[in-house]
Amino acid sequence: MSGMDVAALYLSDVRGRMRGVKALGDGALAQLGEGEWHTLLAPDGNSAAVLVQHLAGNMHSRWGGLRGGYSVGTEGESAVRNRDAEFEEGTQDGAALIDRWEDGWQVFLDTLDHLAPEDLTRPLTIRGEVHTVLEAVQRQVAHYSGHVYQLILLVKTLRGPAWQTLSIARGQSAAYNAAMLTGPDST
Repeated sequence: MSGMDVAALYLSDVRGRMRGVKALGDGALAQLGEGEWHTLLAPDGNSAAVLVQHLAGNMHSRWGGLRGGYSVGTEGESAVRNRDAEFEEGTQDGAALIDRWEDGWQVFLDTLDHLAPEDLTRPLTIRGEVHTVLEAVQRQVAHYSGHVYQLILLVKTLRGPAWQTLSIARGQSAAYNAAMLTGPDST
């Protein structure tokens, strides 16, 4: 397998995986009550609203300049970004926050969709630090996944027994595995 084949395979995988991470976040956010968006689990913690604000802000800053494809000299930290404001508790309602969430993810996913295998070894500067595009993508895969899992923990805690699982339900692993092994065509 050539390097370009591996790069194409990586891009295909990361596109699917990050859409999966977004779907988990979507599933958690869908379970929030209107009055829960700005709820903290601990002092100095982040509410769902703050996590959404931060993710959307980061996605716009990092990937907005590459949305149509790689461009030499693109800076991965927008000069107009106010990162500190992303962590301030605002007053936006759930609908406005969902719009921000969707918009941020659209920027990131559009960028992934427009990257070509040869782009992965090209430089992208973030706050003056040079990365390859691959390193920048990997950095954000970890970053975005971490915050989405924080969001899931927050919403799961708020929902308590009303939480609807986003994966295999407890006690259902054997049935799930059996179904996977027999497949949909075996009936």
